Amino acid sequence: MIFLKQINCKLGYYYMQTILISGGSGLIGSDLRKYFTELGYPTRILSRKSTNKKDYSYYWNIEDKTIDPDAFEGVEVVINLAGSSIIGGRWTKSRKKELTHSRVNSTQLLVDTINQQNLPIKHFIQASAMGYYGNSNNQTITSESPNGNDFMANLCADWEAASNKLNPSIKKSILRIGLYLSLNGGVYPILSRLAKFSILSAFGNGKMWAGYTHHHEFANLIHQIIKEKIPADIYNAVGAQPFQMNELMKCIIQKSGRINFLPNVPSFILKLVLGEASATLLNSYKITSPKLASHNIYQYQGIDQAIQSL
Repeated sequence: MIFLKQINCKLGYYYMQTILISGGSGLIGSDLRKYFTELGYPTRILSRKSTNKKDYSYYWNIEDKTIDPDAFEGVEVVINLAGSSIIGGRWTKSRKKELTHSRVNSTQLLVDTINQQNLPIKHFIQASAMGYYGNSNNQTITSESPNGNDFMANLCADWEAASNKLNPSIKKSILRIGLYLSLNGGVYPILSRLAKFSILSAFGNGKMWAGYTHHHEFANLIHQIIKEKIPADIYNAVGAQPFQMNELMKCIIQKSGRINFLPNVPSFILKLVLGEASATLLNSYKITSPKLASHNIYQYQGIDQAIQSL
Protein backbone atom coordinates (compact mmCIF):
# COMPACT_ATOMS: atom_id res chain seq x y z
CA MET A 1 0.00 0.00 0.00
CA ILE A 2 2.77 2.46 0.95
CA PHE A 3 4.69 1.53 -2.22
CA LEU A 4 1.62 2.23 -4.36
CA LYS A 5 1.15 5.58 -2.65
CA GLN A 6 4.74 6.52 -3.46
CA ILE A 7 4.26 5.59 -7.11
CA ASN A 8 1.04 7.58 -7.33
CA CYS A 9 2.78 10.56 -5.77
CA LYS A 10 5.60 10.42 -8.30
CA LEU A 11 3.13 10.11 -11.17
CA GLY A 12 1.33 13.21 -9.98
CA TYR A 13 -1.78 11.60 -8.53
CA TYR A 14 -3.22 13.00 -5.32
CA TYR A 15 -1.65 11.45 -2.23
CA MET A 16 -4.29 9.60 -0.20
CA GLN A 17 -3.21 9.69 3.41
CA THR A 18 -4.24 6.88 5.74
CA ILE A 19 -6.73 8.11 8.37
CA LEU A 20 -7.36 6.73 11.87
CA ILE A 21 -10.55 7.79 13.66
CA SER A 22 -11.13 7.38 17.39
CA GLY A 23 -14.84 7.41 18.15
CA GLY A 24 -15.23 6.00 14.65
CA SER A 25 -18.30 3.94 15.50
CA GLY A 26 -20.25 6.97 16.76
CA LEU A 27 -22.49 9.16 14.61
CA ILE A 28 -19.89 11.71 13.49
CA GLY A 29 -17.16 9.11 13.19
CA SER A 30 -19.36 6.85 11.07
CA ASP A 31 -20.27 9.73 8.78
CA LEU A 32 -16.60 10.67 8.36
CA ARG A 33 -15.53 7.08 7.79
CA LYS A 34 -18.08 6.72 5.00
CA TYR A 35 -17.10 10.07 3.47
CA PHE A 36 -13.37 9.41 3.36
CA THR A 37 -13.72 5.75 2.33
CA GLU A 38 -15.88 6.78 -0.63
CA LEU A 39 -13.18 9.26 -1.65
CA GLY A 40 -10.63 6.45 -1.63
CA TYR A 41 -8.77 7.26 1.60
CA PRO A 42 -7.61 4.21 3.58
CA THR A 43 -9.68 4.76 6.74
CA ARG A 44 -9.51 2.90 10.05
CA ILE A 45 -11.25 3.20 13.39
CA LEU A 46 -10.37 2.44 16.98
CA SER A 47 -12.86 0.18 18.73
CA ARG A 48 -13.38 -1.40 22.14
CA LYS A 49 -14.03 -4.67 20.30
CA SER A 50 -11.25 -7.04 19.25
CA THR A 51 -9.21 -6.05 16.22
CA ASN A 52 -10.84 -6.93 12.90
CA LYS A 53 -8.42 -5.97 10.15
CA LYS A 54 -10.88 -6.95 7.42
CA ASP A 55 -13.19 -4.25 8.77
CA TYR A 56 -10.28 -1.85 9.39
CA SER A 57 -11.19 -1.80 13.07
CA TYR A 58 -8.47 -1.89 15.76
CA TYR A 59 -8.74 -2.56 19.47
CA TRP A 60 -8.05 0.02 22.15
CA ASN A 61 -8.70 0.11 25.87
CA ILE A 62 -8.55 3.46 27.64
CA GLU A 63 -8.51 1.93 31.14
CA ASP A 64 -5.56 -0.33 30.30
CA LYS A 65 -3.89 2.40 28.20
CA THR A 66 -3.67 -0.02 25.30
CA ILE A 67 -3.88 0.49 21.55
CA ASP A 68 -3.22 -2.23 18.99
CA PRO A 69 0.10 -1.04 17.48
CA ASP A 70 -1.03 -2.18 14.02
CA ALA A 71 -3.68 0.55 14.12
CA PHE A 72 -1.02 3.19 13.41
CA GLU A 73 0.80 1.42 10.57
CA GLY A 74 1.10 3.95 7.74
CA VAL A 75 -1.29 6.39 9.46
CA GLU A 76 -0.68 10.09 8.84
CA VAL A 77 -3.97 11.62 10.00
CA VAL A 78 -5.63 11.05 13.39
CA ILE A 79 -9.16 12.35 13.96
CA ASN A 80 -10.01 12.24 17.66
CA LEU A 81 -13.77 12.16 18.30
CA ALA A 82 -13.85 9.80 21.29
CA GLY A 83 -16.28 10.69 24.07
CA SER A 84 -19.55 9.57 25.65
CA SER A 85 -22.69 11.41 24.58
CA ILE A 86 -23.27 14.53 26.66
CA ILE A 87 -27.05 14.18 26.25
CA GLY A 88 -29.01 11.60 28.22
CA GLY A 89 -30.13 11.82 31.84
CA ARG A 90 -28.92 13.81 34.82
CA TRP A 91 -25.27 14.62 35.40
CA THR A 92 -24.59 12.64 38.52
CA LYS A 93 -21.05 12.54 39.92
CA SER A 94 -20.44 9.20 38.24
CA ARG A 95 -21.87 10.47 34.94
CA LYS A 96 -19.63 13.54 35.02
CA LYS A 97 -16.65 11.31 35.71
CA GLU A 98 -17.55 9.12 32.74
CA LEU A 99 -17.99 12.12 30.42
CA THR A 100 -14.61 13.50 31.45
CA HIS A 101 -12.78 10.17 31.42
CA SER A 102 -14.06 9.21 27.96
CA ARG A 103 -12.72 12.46 26.50
CA VAL A 104 -9.66 13.46 28.47
CA ASN A 105 -8.14 10.04 29.13
CA SER A 106 -8.72 8.84 25.56
CA THR A 107 -7.03 11.95 24.18
CA GLN A 108 -4.10 11.56 26.57
CA LEU A 109 -3.71 7.93 25.50
CA LEU A 110 -3.58 8.90 21.82
CA VAL A 111 -1.13 11.73 22.42
CA ASP A 112 1.13 9.65 24.67
CA THR A 113 1.19 6.79 22.16
CA ILE A 114 2.06 9.10 19.27
CA ASN A 115 4.78 10.87 21.26
CA GLN A 116 6.37 7.82 22.88
CA GLN A 117 6.53 5.87 19.63
CA ASN A 118 7.53 8.95 17.63
CA LEU A 119 4.85 8.13 15.07
CA PRO A 120 5.02 10.06 11.76
CA ILE A 121 1.58 11.66 12.11
CA LYS A 122 1.13 14.75 9.93
CA HIS A 123 -2.26 15.98 11.17
CA PHE A 124 -4.00 15.56 14.52
CA ILE A 125 -7.59 16.79 14.42
CA GLN A 126 -9.15 17.22 17.86
CA ALA A 127 -12.90 17.44 18.41
CA SER A 128 -14.42 19.85 20.89
CA ALA A 129 -17.82 21.55 21.11
CA MET A 130 -19.52 24.93 21.25
CA GLY A 131 -20.17 24.19 24.92
CA TYR A 132 -16.57 25.39 25.41
CA TYR A 133 -17.88 28.96 25.65
CA GLY A 134 -20.54 28.46 28.30
CA ASN A 135 -23.92 30.19 28.23
CA SER A 136 -23.35 33.39 26.21
CA ASN A 137 -26.95 34.65 25.98
CA ASN A 138 -27.00 37.13 23.05
CA GLN A 139 -23.26 37.80 22.92
CA THR A 140 -21.62 36.86 19.60
CA ILE A 141 -18.93 34.18 19.92
CA THR A 142 -15.83 33.68 17.76
CA SER A 143 -13.01 31.17 18.20
CA GLU A 144 -11.12 33.86 20.13
CA SER A 145 -13.89 34.20 22.74
CA PRO A 146 -12.98 33.08 26.28
CA ASN A 147 -13.78 29.74 27.83
CA GLY A 148 -16.96 29.56 29.94
CA ASN A 149 -17.17 28.33 33.54
CA ASP A 150 -19.96 25.74 33.69
CA PHE A 151 -19.49 21.97 33.54
CA MET A 152 -19.71 21.69 29.75
CA ALA A 153 -17.28 24.56 29.27
CA ASN A 154 -14.74 23.03 31.64
CA LEU A 155 -15.23 19.60 30.07
CA CYS A 156 -14.46 20.98 26.60
CA ALA A 157 -11.47 22.96 27.90
CA ASP A 158 -10.04 19.85 29.58
CA TRP A 159 -10.69 17.80 26.42
CA GLU A 160 -8.76 20.29 24.30
CA ALA A 161 -5.98 20.68 26.87
CA ALA A 162 -5.35 16.92 26.85
CA SER A 163 -3.87 17.34 23.37
CA ASN A 164 -1.48 20.14 24.36
CA LYS A 165 1.49 17.83 24.88
CA LEU A 166 1.30 16.50 21.32
CA ASN A 167 4.64 16.56 19.50
CA PRO A 168 4.79 20.20 18.26
CA SER A 169 6.04 19.06 14.85
CA ILE A 170 2.56 17.58 14.20
CA LYS A 171 -0.04 19.94 12.79
CA LYS A 172 -3.04 20.15 15.11
CA SER A 173 -6.52 21.54 14.59
CA ILE A 174 -9.26 21.87 17.19
CA LEU A 175 -12.82 21.83 15.82
CA ARG A 176 -15.57 23.10 18.13
CA ILE A 177 -18.69 21.37 16.86
CA GLY A 178 -22.23 22.75 17.07
CA LEU A 179 -25.58 20.99 16.77
CA TYR A 180 -24.62 18.16 14.42
CA LEU A 181 -27.07 17.62 11.56
CA SER A 182 -27.22 14.22 9.87
CA LEU A 183 -29.90 11.82 8.72
CA ASN A 184 -28.00 8.97 10.35
CA GLY A 185 -28.64 9.97 13.96
CA GLY A 186 -28.48 12.74 16.51
CA VAL A 187 -31.15 15.37 17.04
CA TYR A 188 -32.56 15.78 13.52
CA PRO A 189 -34.16 12.32 13.02
CA ILE A 190 -35.75 12.59 16.49
CA LEU A 191 -37.13 16.10 15.98
CA SER A 192 -38.29 15.28 12.46
CA ARG A 193 -40.21 12.26 13.75
CA LEU A 194 -41.88 14.37 16.45
CA ALA A 195 -42.86 16.96 13.83
CA LYS A 196 -44.51 14.29 11.68
CA PHE A 197 -46.67 13.36 14.68
CA SER A 198 -47.40 17.07 15.31
CA ILE A 199 -45.83 16.98 18.78
CA LEU A 200 -42.66 18.99 18.24
CA SER A 201 -41.98 22.01 20.45
CA ALA A 202 -39.00 24.12 21.48
CA PHE A 203 -37.59 24.48 25.00
CA GLY A 204 -37.87 27.46 27.31
CA ASN A 205 -38.54 30.69 25.45
CA GLY A 206 -37.01 29.23 22.26
CA LYS A 207 -34.74 32.26 21.86
CA MET A 208 -31.53 30.43 22.78
CA TRP A 209 -28.87 30.67 20.11
CA ALA A 210 -26.82 27.81 18.68
CA GLY A 211 -24.68 26.92 15.70
CA TYR A 212 -25.33 23.95 13.45
CA THR A 213 -22.67 21.62 12.06
CA HIS A 214 -23.89 20.05 8.82
CA HIS A 215 -22.29 16.67 8.16
CA HIS A 216 -21.38 17.66 4.56
CA GLU A 217 -19.66 20.87 5.61
CA PHE A 218 -17.89 19.21 8.54
CA ALA A 219 -16.47 16.38 6.43
CA ASN A 220 -15.38 18.87 3.78
CA LEU A 221 -13.70 21.06 6.40
CA ILE A 222 -11.61 18.14 7.64
CA HIS A 223 -10.82 17.18 4.06
CA GLN A 224 -9.56 20.69 3.29
CA ILE A 225 -7.41 20.66 6.43
CA ILE A 226 -5.91 17.31 5.46
CA LYS A 227 -5.17 18.62 1.96
CA GLU A 228 -3.66 21.74 3.59
CA LYS A 229 -5.98 24.05 1.67
CA ILE A 230 -7.13 25.32 5.08
CA PRO A 231 -4.40 25.81 7.69
CA ALA A 232 -4.30 23.88 10.95
CA ASP A 233 -5.90 26.06 13.62
CA ILE A 234 -8.73 26.33 16.16
CA TYR A 235 -12.08 26.62 14.37
CA ASN A 236 -15.69 26.96 15.36
CA ALA A 237 -16.88 24.20 13.04
CA VAL A 238 -20.34 25.68 12.63
CA GLY A 239 -22.53 26.91 9.78
CA ALA A 240 -22.65 30.31 8.11
CA GLN A 241 -25.19 31.82 10.54
CA PRO A 242 -26.21 31.04 14.13
CA PHE A 243 -29.89 30.32 14.70
CA GLN A 244 -32.45 30.42 17.50
CA MET A 245 -34.23 27.29 18.65
CA ASN A 246 -37.68 28.53 17.65
CA GLU A 247 -36.31 28.96 14.13
CA LEU A 248 -34.92 25.42 14.08
CA MET A 249 -38.26 23.94 15.12
CA LYS A 250 -40.08 26.06 12.53
CA CYS A 251 -37.77 24.79 9.75
CA ILE A 252 -38.28 21.16 10.75
CA ILE A 253 -42.06 21.59 11.05
CA GLN A 254 -42.25 23.21 7.61
CA LYS A 255 -40.27 20.38 6.09
CA SER A 256 -42.56 17.81 7.70
CA GLY A 257 -45.63 19.40 6.09
CA ARG A 258 -47.52 19.13 9.37
CA ILE A 259 -48.94 21.67 11.79
CA ASN A 260 -47.70 21.69 15.38
CA PHE A 261 -49.67 23.55 18.05
CA LEU A 262 -47.82 22.48 21.20
CA PRO A 263 -46.40 25.28 23.40
CA ASN A 264 -42.72 25.36 24.30
CA VAL A 265 -41.62 23.13 27.16
CA PRO A 266 -41.10 25.43 30.19
CA SER A 267 -37.55 25.82 31.46
CA PHE A 268 -38.48 24.94 35.04
CA ILE A 269 -39.73 21.51 33.98
CA LEU A 270 -36.46 20.75 32.17
CA LYS A 271 -34.47 21.90 35.19
CA LEU A 272 -36.63 19.79 37.48
CA VAL A 273 -36.22 16.66 35.35
CA LEU A 274 -32.60 17.05 34.19
CA GLY A 275 -31.03 19.26 36.82
CA GLU A 276 -27.68 20.68 35.71
CA ALA A 277 -27.89 18.69 32.46
CA SER A 278 -30.75 20.93 31.33
CA ALA A 279 -27.98 23.30 30.20
CA THR A 280 -27.65 21.16 27.05
CA LEU A 281 -31.13 22.38 26.06
CA LEU A 282 -31.25 25.85 27.62
CA ASN A 283 -27.79 27.37 27.16
CA SER A 284 -27.38 29.96 24.41
CA TYR A 285 -24.41 30.01 22.03
CA LYS A 286 -24.48 32.75 19.41
CA ILE A 287 -21.50 31.15 17.74
CA THR A 288 -19.88 32.31 14.49
CA SER A 289 -16.79 31.37 12.50
CA PRO A 290 -15.22 34.29 10.62
CA LYS A 291 -12.16 32.12 9.89
CA LEU A 292 -14.20 29.57 7.95
CA ALA A 293 -16.19 32.29 6.19
CA SER A 294 -12.90 33.62 4.84
CA HIS A 295 -12.14 30.17 3.38
CA ASN A 296 -15.44 29.94 1.50
CA ILE A 297 -16.24 26.61 3.14
CA TYR A 298 -20.02 26.95 3.39
CA GLN A 299 -22.46 25.03 1.19
CA TYR A 300 -25.54 26.33 3.05
CA GLN A 301 -26.26 29.91 4.07
CA GLY A 302 -28.41 29.26 7.12
CA ILE A 303 -30.37 26.74 9.16
CA ASP A 304 -33.25 26.61 6.67
CA GLN A 305 -31.01 25.53 3.78
CA ALA A 306 -29.14 23.11 6.04
CA ILE A 307 -32.38 21.44 7.18
CA GLN A 308 -33.83 21.32 3.67
CA SER A 309 -30.67 19.59 2.40
CA LEU A 310 -31.35 16.69 4.76
